[in-house]
Amino acid sequence: MSAVKKTLKEVMKVSNVSGIVIGILVIIIGLFLLVNWWHSFAVMFKGIFPILLILIGAGALIYFISEIKSKAEIAKEEKTTPEQK
Repeated sequence: MSAVKKTLKEVMKVSNVSGIVIGILVIIIGLFLLVNWWHSFAVMFKGIFPILLILIGAGALIYFISEIKSKAEIAKEEKTTPEQK
């Protein structure tokens, strides 16, 4: 049983290290491409940014409206249900 645990630990270490190496390589490739394609990125970002703001704003609006409704419902339940002490 101890040999299995040791092997499992080694596999986990290798997978963690390979994940870190792959992450670093992807960051380097991404930075390289960002520098080389900066103009294309800027044009694309200008098109995506307003849509992104609309979606974030709509998400925040939905979240806070649901929070207000939830708090109102909790307050309503507290008024109708007698507290047990």
